[in-house]
Amino acid sequence: MRIRALIAAFAASLVLAAPALAQTAGGAPAAASADEDFSPSHLALAQDVIDLTRSDQAFDDILPRIADQTKTIFIRSNPALTREIEETVLDVALSFAARRVELQRTLQLIWARRFSEAELAELKAFFQTDVGAKFVEATPVITALALGAGRQWEQNLAAAMVEETRAKLREKGHAL
Repeated sequence: MRIRALIAAFAASLVLAAPALAQTAGGAPAAASADEDFSPSHLALAQDVIDLTRSDQAFDDILPRIADQTKTIFIRSNPALTREIEETVLDVALSFAARRVELQRTLQLIWARRFSEAELAELKAFFQTDVGAKFVEATPVITALALGAGRQWEQNLAAAMVEETRAKLREKGHAL
């Protein structure tokens, strides 16, 4: 579990530094392709909304999970090297944490493509309100409850459909 905490902490520090890391050595923003030509302020607002909505948190466990899987693969093949494998995987995982900036850039572009700069400013203002913060806090619970309700409704509907179909087929003289 130590590896997860270290990687998560390092990745979180890189996410906070993402705007600086996304610049070229000369200090100018990295070039975007023609269809991704958003102003720095547009992307910054997208990042603000991402941060306020915590919409990137779902990805925080990817690198630690991959590191754990990699460690398990190598330890299974040679348990005698467990300590060396763990240290090596940690080193590699920490070096890979810098790649989180790639994901942050992609998430910024996803938001920027769907919302104008003005709309992102409105969203940011909303999510900075008490009701906006409450919305962010409640969304995971509401989503989980909605998914559970959907699954339950699906199961009930499926059972009812089987029973109704069976009854109609019986009326037609078929025993199924």
